[in-house]
Amino acid sequence: MNDEFKAGPEEAMVLERIRSAAPPRADSAFREKLKLEFVSGEIPERHAVISLPEPKRAHRVRWIAAMAAAASITIVALALNQAPRWVVMPSAGSGILLVNGIPHSIEDAAALSRHLRPGARLVLQSAQDLDLVSSGLLAMQLAPGTEAVLPAPPGRWFGRVGRASVSRGHLRLTTGHRFDGSRLSITTPDATVQVTGTTLAVIAEENGTCVCVLEGTAHVRPHKGSMTPVTPGTRCEVARGERESHSGEIRVAERPKLLDLRDRLKSVMD
Repeated sequence: MNDEFKAGPEEAMVLERIRSAAPPRADSAFREKLKLEFVSGEIPERHAVISLPEPKRAHRVRWIAAMAAAASITIVALALNQAPRWVVMPSAGSGILLVNGIPHSIEDAAALSRHLRPGARLVLQSAQDLDLVSSGLLAMQLAPGTEAVLPAPPGRWFGRVGRASVSRGHLRLTTGHRFDGSRLSITTPDATVQVTGTTLAVIAEENGTCVCVLEGTAHVRPHKGSMTPVTPGTRCEVARGERESHSGEIRVAERPKLLDLRDRLKSVMD
């Protein structure tokens, strides 16, 4: 079988005309433009730019990376915002501290500190006062027999409001330099005490609540009454079930206790 193409008379005539035809002449304007570009060396590169759609996988990877970065920043911010944890200061006394009903010896301050968490209900069964410190922020002293709820120390940038309560007994506290701009709210059976930077005692007794302020200013509001400022060297008393508060000089017994607390813990609060 022979597959070779053999031109017929008509095909042969067409091929002869193509071979004998003169080559087409370029347009004179195009020739002149090409000549100038060649001589000047400014012949532009001509190529096609094809825009391809961004792969979905690459877009998803970038989205996941951005979310991971945001989560990392949030975690770091939360870690840096955390206040120093509560630490029990060594005590020369003996006895126990009930933490949510579980007894712990106060003689091993380090072991006791590991059980302290914000919101824990504390009851001191001892013959000696017990000091708790969040370095640079707050120092609290529980007197024997005191029942209180431990507050969360205010954060560095946000979460700067703490809440505590005293059901019975004496709670003395002094604030440190890192407490500036924060607020602590202390609730008793009779009133709410607002602390914004001060040294004071909150005393919950059977017949009412007494707040004694050594320095700074606190604000006391009976549960059904209005707010009253308590200035340095004064006290505010709210009788059980009363809507009004009464002011007077700081209790004589509280002044040396508060001075001792402030001065003794000054090194860990400044």
